[in-house]
Amino acid sequence: MLKYKNSCIRITVLASLLIIISISCFVYYRDSLFKSLNVDLKGYEIVYGKEVKLDNLIKKNGTSFKVIQDVDTKKLGRQEVLIEVKKDNVTKVVPVTIDVMDISEPEIKLKETSVSITEGDSLNVKDYIESVVDDGENLEFKETVTENDLSYYTINTNLDTNTNGEYNVEVVAVDKANNKTVTNYTVTVNKKPEPVVVPKNTTNNTNYRVVDDAALNAAGGDIVQIAYALLGSPYASGGNSPSGFDCSGFVQYVYSRAGIHVSRSSSTQAYDGVGVSYENAMPGDILSWGHNGRVTHSAIYVGNGMMIHAANYKTGVILSNISAWENGSYDRLMYVRRIS
Repeated sequence: MLKYKNSCIRITVLASLLIIISISCFVYYRDSLFKSLNVDLKGYEIVYGKEVKLDNLIKKNGTSFKVIQDVDTKKLGRQEVLIEVKKDNVTKVVPVTIDVMDISEPEIKLKETSVSITEGDSLNVKDYIESVVDDGENLEFKETVTENDLSYYTINTNLDTNTNGEYNVEVVAVDKANNKTVTNYTVTVNKKPEPVVVPKNTTNNTNYRVVDDAALNAAGGDIVQIAYALLGSPYASGGNSPSGFDCSGFVQYVYSRAGIHVSRSSSTQAYDGVGVSYENAMPGDILSWGHNGRVTHSAIYVGNGMMIHAANYKTGVILSNISAWENGSYDRLMYVRRIS
């Protein structure tokens, strides 16, 4: 009987030891698993302003993840995010350091890469900058900048509009992360030429034949009325609609509204219809402007020494005094064309 009792005691002790060992092993396993749970990212640098899903960056390694505190990509610099890691019913919240980096440079868009003016003309160098944008936000212009300034654009130039020559205009943009973009455009200041004589009753060029007994411009009144209605329309290179005109596009559009076809470019509009002398110009006639024998600009005569034309980006479609325009421009009035 005693021997049986001793045997039972030994079995009980052995079972207890096995239980204790099993529990210890389980606790040790869970503790070791908890300590081993971590977050392995493929990359720690996040691009500023871009949407990102941290789940897609995490290497799974047989574990599941849940983002508790996400990264703010609209905030530059180092951030701590919290990620819940789970495996075999063991859960751990892991802090992870993330760097939000701005690696994109500001974008500068110019309206023109080269500008031509005449000595004495006024010119605002900012007028030829279409936009300066960084991460979808417009940067503000600064006349002067210091070494520590960020989020701005500025202009550097030695332009002298009273002295003929070619000048460089440098546009510099710096974003909040000190990324810099530099672009340039040129301004050519032309020497003021001597005025040329507007063609009179004859010319040696039969293509520009002047006929002063040409028929009256029957549609002139309609053309002038349409032109006046478009005053203030914006200028656009290559444009021929009210959303934006260049000079010849404006002339073509106005005539088309009156049911009359004219060609598209300034140089070809100087051949349309017949030529008349400036003394016999009538409202609705086309005025062809240019220099050095080359036609570069078109306008519509509206009477009393005035014309309407798509002048430039700064002014758009305007009413101008012909004499004043000729005095302040490199171009000169070369031909008057009547479409009949």
